[in-house]
Amino acid sequence: MTYVKICSLDAISPESLNQFTVNEREILVINSNGKLFCLDARCTHAGAPLAEGTVNNDVLTCPWHGSKFRITDGTVLKGPAEKELHVYPYIVKDNLLFIEL
Repeated sequence: MTYVKICSLDAISPESLNQFTVNEREILVINSNGKLFCLDARCTHAGAPLAEGTVNNDVLTCPWHGSKFRITDGTVLKGPAEKELHVYPYIVKDNLLFIEL
């Protein structure tokens, strides 16, 4: 397993959506109800930046066409997207967030 540093935990505000680029991948880090979720940062339908979307009750809504994804596992709950989002395992060490690539 290879873990790559994303950011300091201080860079992730509560109830926020944050986009980072790591090894040419765009990663969305969501802090929802004190839990972190790390997913692909672009909608699988038309490539919308999901950091501009909204999260409500563990459901991420795309800002462009309204696709809905479950943030816990990336499952598509409502289209037009058909492909799920990749969810990255992560660890926290010394107040830093690392994801598995």
